[in-house]
Amino acid sequence: MKKKLKRNAIAVIMCLTFMLTFNGLHIQADTTHVQLFSSKLMTTYTNQGQITGYYTTGYIYINNLDYNKNVIVHYTYDGMNWMDQTATYMKTLADGSEVWSYSTPHQAYSPAHQYTYNCQFAIKYEVNGHTYWDNNGGNDYFLQNSSTSSNATNILSKSVVKLNRAGRSSNSIYGSIILKDLGYDKVVKVRYTTDGWQTFHETDAYYQPSSETGVEVWEFNTIKNSYIPWSSGGQYVIRYIVNGVTYWDNNFGDNYSFSPTQDPNIP
Repeated sequence: MKKKLKRNAIAVIMCLTFMLTFNGLHIQADTTHVQLFSSKLMTTYTNQGQITGYYTTGYIYINNLDYNKNVIVHYTYDGMNWMDQTATYMKTLADGSEVWSYSTPHQAYSPAHQYTYNCQFAIKYEVNGHTYWDNNGGNDYFLQNSSTSSNATNILSKSVVKLNRAGRSSNSIYGSIILKDLGYDKVVKVRYTTDGWQTFHETDAYYQPSSETGVEVWEFNTIKNSYIPWSSGGQYVIRYIVNGVTYWDNNFGDNYSFSPTQDPNIP
């Protein structure tokens, strides 16, 4: 009788494991060796502003356990059909860990979606005969753009603050920042230089109410602080101060850059 109960218990565990894996909820997770930095749902448009499709892109942290490795994004656009997308090595950080980047394939938009579309995914790291997962604590990651509910088009996991988008005008740089809400009182600044950091300026970013869920959105424009000559290029980083701690987004040590404008009349 005990043997029969034991066999039944094993069968139930195997069944649950299969169900969890089938639905993308992989039970063997270890963010010591692999963890999502950040991810973003990107929408593509026609010249007339009509949606043509969408895809996701992001960055992954890897503990470099061996030269030969596979880093894979296991994803689904419809919640049923799961696919794998190989990530690409980007750079090695000062502590020996690695940054990998990925983009899932473009998915054509269907008007039947009524402006609602999403992507569910987890990260798989294969090395030395082992497989490690980051599956958001068993829940998988989920990005969504919806006309009927709040959006979650940005995810921050290992990252605390990240540049969302940026542009160059004839006399400034501008853009938006996403960050984790770690406390009510916070300061967000963009530090920039046009002379290789011999000197620099800082401009404040400002909180913007948003339908985004899971992160806060802040916007900046250096014109609020100083003019950047249209003929000047340079670099910039983001500084986020909260609870007495300063977090930086410096593009994984490479800093963000901006180029001189080709036309001083660019708006």
